Amino acid sequence: MKKLLVLFVFCCSFLNAQYLVEETDISDNTSELAKLSIYYDLNNPMEFYRLKCENAVYAQFPGGENAFKQTLFSNLQSYLDTSLYSVNGTFELILFVNKAGNLQSFQLKPEVPNSNLLYRDLELALRRMNPKWTPAKCGGVATDSKLRQKLNFRTEASDI
Repeated sequence: MKKLLVLFVFCCSFLNAQYLVEETDISDNTSELAKLSIYYDLNNPMEFYRLKCENAVYAQFPGGENAFKQTLFSNLQSYLDTSLYSVNGTFELILFVNKAGNLQSFQLKPEVPNSNLLYRDLELALRRMNPKWTPAKCGGVATDSKLRQKLNFRTEASDI
């Protein structure tokens, strides 16, 4: 009888071993399978769109081009959410600076499908920089200008 009781207790301990896996349980664990890392390459020089005048002075970021790249790099690390998207390739960030020296708007090219999350995070990173540029001047008069910076994104996934 004792052997039967021990066998019964032993068998009852495995009742919870059969667990029905549902779709929601599978999808909840997928975020823990890999870690995404996005690397940024800002080694390309900043390019200015040509102003059509003599004695053109192009817009400048306070501290110069290297200060702009370092500030942009640190803001990209802070505000890009690497868990939402995978970005690979070279993009062009086109900045529009107005006559007052404020960043008016920007474009990200090439446009890829479902890039709205990347665009939103990039906009947040640029707005947090709060740059006050020295505006471009044509003949001593401030004018609107465009700048282009190439960004090279590389995403790597690794198992946890």
